[in-house]
Amino acid sequence: MKTSISTLAILLALPSTFAFAPPSNSISTTTTTTTSLSALQQDLTFTPPDTFNDGEISEQLCTEAAQKMKRVMVPVSKEVSDTGYVGISYIHWEGDVQLKRKENTLPLLLVHGFDSSALEYRRLGPQLAKLGVDVYCVDLLGWGYTQLDDVNSFSAKAKVEALKGFWETVGSNGEVVVGGASLGGAATIEFAA
Repeated sequence: MKTSISTLAILLALPSTFAFAPPSNSISTTTTTTTSLSALQQDLTFTPPDTFNDGEISEQLCTEAAQKMKRVMVPVSKEVSDTGYVGISYIHWEGDVQLKRKENTLPLLLVHGFDSSALEYRRLGPQLAKLGVDVYCVDLLGWGYTQLDDVNSFSAKAKVEALKGFWETVGSNGEVVVGGASLGGAATIEFAA
């Protein structure tokens, strides 16, 4: 129980919004949500951020997080994209397997604030993973390293729709704890509603 209390203490110390999103009606409620990237529709046009040459970021944790970043195509309405898909970038820190089994933790979906990216959680993500939490840090549509071309709408509704599409694709609509800072907090409230 000590790990769960430590995790909760870390989360409560953040000036953010957290909520629980139950699984959708027809999807399994198991807490195993890791889907192999090869099974997902990868965005083959995506190149992870180059932290050495594009802005010369020298922080080691930022560089490590950027190297882990991927982008997956998620379903959205034709109002958002004529193709019915948009590329959403994210970073996944897999929770320590031993602690995950012992504590039976739910995955955590973190969403950055206004004018930022999933790299915002470069320090928190690895720490929570050490505590057995699967951490998914997602870029909101229109921010970070998401697809910008061929997108019809970057509205608040479109951002939430893409976030839901992300969890449907990557998390199989399983149970998840969601949290966000600023604009990400507003999106996670709508996501969990």
